[in-house]
Parts: sequence; structure tokens; C-alpha cells
Amino acid sequence: MQTTEKSVNKSLISLIIILIIDLVAFTCILPLFPTILEEFSKAEPKDELYSKFESSIKIFESIIGVPDLARYNNVFLGGILGSLFSLLQYVSSPIFGALSDNYGRKPLLLISAIGSLFSYYLWSVSTTFWMFVISRVVGGLSKASVTIAIAIVSDLCPNEQRGRGMSFVGIAFSIAFILGPMIGAYFSMNATRFASDTLINPPKFAMVLTVVEILAIIGLLSETLSKTEKSKSNILDSAYNYISPRSLFNFSVVQKSLDRTSLFKMKSYGFIYFLYLFLYSGLEFTLSFYTHIRFHYDGMHQGRMYFFVGILMIIIQGGYVRRIKPGKHHAMATLGLALLIPAYLVISVAYSQWLFYFGLCLYAIASGIVVPCLTTLVSQLSPEAEKGATMGIFRSLGALSRAAGPVFGSLIFWLLGPECCYALGAVLFFIPLVLLRRVQLNEQHLAKTKSQ
Repeated sequence: MQTTEKSVNKSLISLIIILIIDLVAFTCILPLFPTILEEFSKAEPKDELYSKFESSIKIFESIIGVPDLARYNNVFLGGILGSLFSLLQYVSSPIFGALSDNYGRKPLLLISAIGSLFSYYLWSVSTTFWMFVISRVVGGLSKASVTIAIAIVSDLCPNEQRGRGMSFVGIAFSIAFILGPMIGAYFSMNATRFASDTLINPPKFAMVLTVVEILAIIGLLSETLSKTEKSKSNILDSAYNYISPRSLFNFSVVQKSLDRTSLFKMKSYGFIYFLYLFLYSGLEFTLSFYTHIRFHYDGMHQGRMYFFVGILMIIIQGGYVRRIKPGKHHAMATLGLALLIPAYLVISVAYSQWLFYFGLCLYAIASGIVVPCLTTLVSQLSPEAEKGATMGIFRSLGALSRAAGPVFGSLIFWLLGPECCYALGAVLFFIPLVLLRRVQLNEQHLAKTKSQ
């Protein structure tokens, strides 16, 4: 859609405001997760679903022949819940993206927000563990705001400016990761009763924010997809392609619209993105449990940690990533992946605050670079009429990796402890780093062959 620069900037500003509100509501739970699970573990009488989890853990321990690892049980359970949420996003994200190609971005973004509002309502009335789990299920199925936001940026920004647009999405993430966890930490520090504060106040706050988000979508956001750009594909007929791992990795929905070289690059970036987020999400999810166990962090300390990470990510994305010149995103993604290796090695051996925050600094810098750059690379390859589907597939690959990553990371943490967990993660990051480098070398080889 052809739009003036003024209207593009207005639409981008409206989108970023909506996305910040959405993500603040979503991230306020992060510092509360260890506390919520700890309270459920201490509740008397115990919830039936939580009791089944504990009995299953004991059976698993006896099967693999390990001693009682009860002190890490909540880490493992947290990983399972995190993976469940992402598994549901893996199913819903590409379908939301493809539907937005057919029916427009605004109505699908509105449906996503309404679904999130319902999930926060369920959380607010949760008095048992199984009700809390149901709220996470509804939230996972509804959370498609980022997928649609990326499609909107693709609508608004031409190829040469798309990196700048994606960096604004990253900035929204960073701001949310500052405000949301700090607000969650406030609720945690001011909790006087388990049922009334730790479980009810944060979701009520999230509900209020989501109502504001819905009003902002209705009042501020204009539809960015013109009638001529809407896809004609039948969503029901191709639904399998949106949830089949094989189809997702092959980008089957859009492969007929791409030449051979572009398809190879898109599939490569998709696989690298999956490997990166598989490792990253597993280690990321255990971070709050790691600091809770090693440094005895409470909710306020967790909030300060996320505040530190968020500030650094804003500086990186706002001051550097959005200024990356076209053609340089591949090199910057490689740099980001390389930084994660020393970051996790340092965190694995950190027993002092200064050393931990040094590792956290490297982690934040890398986090601010990798995803925006990979997203830009895929977006630039996407067919114009299928941007929503392409980014939905890309986000769904991320959701699939996040569905497996937290379980893998928390299982390694549970079995081997934090030192081996983070050290092993650092070593495994060499795999996506080498693959990304191979794509660059292949591209250079093709360019050299054409010039001869």
C-alpha cells in the first residue's frame, strides 16, 4: 500500500504504543513465576493437578536413577508451563498471520487482544493450579499481537526501510521488559496474602491495560492492508501447512512465490532462528529460577534484573540496530550469536553480582541484535501479498522452538544444575553461528559466480 511518510510514521507510532501496552500486560508475570509456583507447592491441601505433577516427577526420578531433586522441581514445572504456552502459539501464530492476509490486520489484532483479555480474567479468578494452567492455555492460543505487528510493519515499510521498522518492534519489547517485570515486582513485594495479591492484582492490572489496548486498536490504528493486496488463498484448505513442522521449515505456503535462491535463504534463516530460540528460550526461562536459587533474588531483585536488560536492549535497538544499513543485517546477526557464547559461559560460573551482571550485559546486547536482524532478513525475502503468512510462519517457528526450549533447558537445569546447564548452552550456540556463517559464504560464492 502506498502511503505518505507522515501517515506511515503516525501508523508506526500507534502500533508501537499498542504493542507496548500489550507486552507490558504480558511481561508483568515474569518475576512472579517462581513465587507463584512456590506458593502452589506450599499450599495445603495441594491442588490435584500439582500433586499429579509431583508424583510424576518422583516416578521419572526412579526410572532414570537420580536422587531426589525436589529443590529444582519448580524450575522443571515452570519450563513445562512455558513450553505449553509456546506450543499453543506455534499452532495459532501462522493461522492468525494468514487470516490477517485475507481479512486485514486490524480485525485479527482486535481478536487477539480480546482473547488475551479473557485469559487475564481467568488468571484473576484462579484459586487453584488447574485454573491458572487454563488461563495460560487461553493466553497461548490468543497471543498473536507480535506476528500481526510485524506484518503491519512489512505493509508500511519498503524493503530498504524494513530494518528500521523491525527495530521499533524490538524497542517495544525492550520497553515492555523494563516496565512489565518492574510492575510485577511491585506486586510481589507488596503481597500480603497469596490469593489476593500474588494471583489477583497483577492479572487485574493486565486486564485494565488490555482494555486500553482494545480501545487504542479501535481508535488509533488504521488498516494497513489494501483490498488489492489481500491474499486469495483458502486458509482451511492449507491449514495443515501452517501447523506441520515440515511445512513450516520448508515455508511451503509461500515457496511457489519465491525463486530458488530466495527460498534457500529463507529456509536457512528459519532453521537458524529455530535453533537460536530453542537454546535461548531454554536458558532464558530458567534465568529467574537461577537467580532465585543462587542469589536468593525476590520479586524486586528480579524486576531490577529485567530493568537492566531492558535498558540495554533499548540502547542497542534504538541507538544502533535501527541504523544498520541494508545488507549488513546478516553480519550483525552473526555478531549477536557470537556474543551469546561468552555471555552464558560467564553466567554459568558467576557467584558474584558484578560477574553475573557482566554476563547479563553481553546477554542483553546479543538479545537486542539477533531477532530484529533475522526478522528483517526474512521480511525482505517475503512475497508482498503473503507478508502476514511469511511472518506468521517465522513467528511460529519461534513458538515451536520456545515450546521445546524451556522443557529442554529446565530438564538440563534439573538434572545437572545451573553451571552445566549454561555452559552446555554456550557450547551449543556454535551450531546456529556456524550455519549462519555458511549462508553468508554461500551468498558470497553465488555473487562471485555471477560476476565471472
